[in-house]
Amino acid sequence: MSEMVQEAIAVSKIQANQLPFALLVHIPSHLYSQAKPWIEKVNRPAEGYNVVPSDGNWFDPSHQTWIPEPILLVQAYITGDVLQQHLGTMLQGYHEMGKALGEKAIALEIRGDNNNMMLIIPCD
Repeated sequence: MSEMVQEAIAVSKIQANQLPFALLVHIPSHLYSQAKPWIEKVNRPAEGYNVVPSDGNWFDPSHQTWIPEPILLVQAYITGDVLQQHLGTMLQGYHEMGKALGEKAIALEIRGDNNNMMLIIPCD
């Protein structure tokens, strides 16, 4: 956390939980209603999530073209300890969700600790 934010918390004398990791799952907008029960189950360790609309694109190698696809970014914030403890089961849950939705893969971004990464979870 930046020194500025740490200083502001200290001066305010208000306790604040630091959730240094963000998990962002890319869900096609038209599949959200089917995905929602899975999202709620898989994100339970994070104790909440937000959904943000976004414009996505994926490359179709068989036609050599980009396909636009409206997506929802499902964002969950989590501590490092909870992430380490639950990441394996969360990956398994997103894999199962992708299979249930008929997706070829699920994209999961993990952001935090100056080490951001994108995981592509195969589902077929």
